[in-house]
Amino acid sequence: MDMERRTRAPWSSWAKGLLAFSVLVITGIVVSLTVTEQSTYVSVEEAISGKYGEGSNLQIHGTISELKINDCLLVDGNHSIKVDISSLMLPDTFAEDKGATFTGVIQLVDGEMVLKADKVQMGCPSKYEPVEEPIS
Repeated sequence: MDMERRTRAPWSSWAKGLLAFSVLVITGIVVSLTVTEQSTYVSVEEAISGKYGEGSNLQIHGTISELKINDCLLVDGNHSIKVDISSLMLPDTFAEDKGATFTGVIQLVDGEMVLKADKVQMGCPSKYEPVEEPIS
């Protein structure tokens, strides 16, 4: 029975630890670069209340009104906020008097709060969320 001799020494424990630490650091960097900032879902009334300042990342649902080329109003009851839609690819269903949810960043333009939209979803957001089952 032939026995092979080991020609190389196994990795030392500090080298294994360094390799494991390096893998963890690289994984952390990759995760932090791929995770986007989460937006807060608020009503139009809450968005314009002053609770959220310039630079806040929000998701707001309402009805599209006063549609123009680069902007529109998002209305919910007696409250409205101007939405800058100039950087969006608008869906075919985008039109006045339709429900929409905009995601974007609050900016102050000439003293007025404006949502600089980077995403739009048409329709009621509740139909896209899973239905909660009643507790028995």
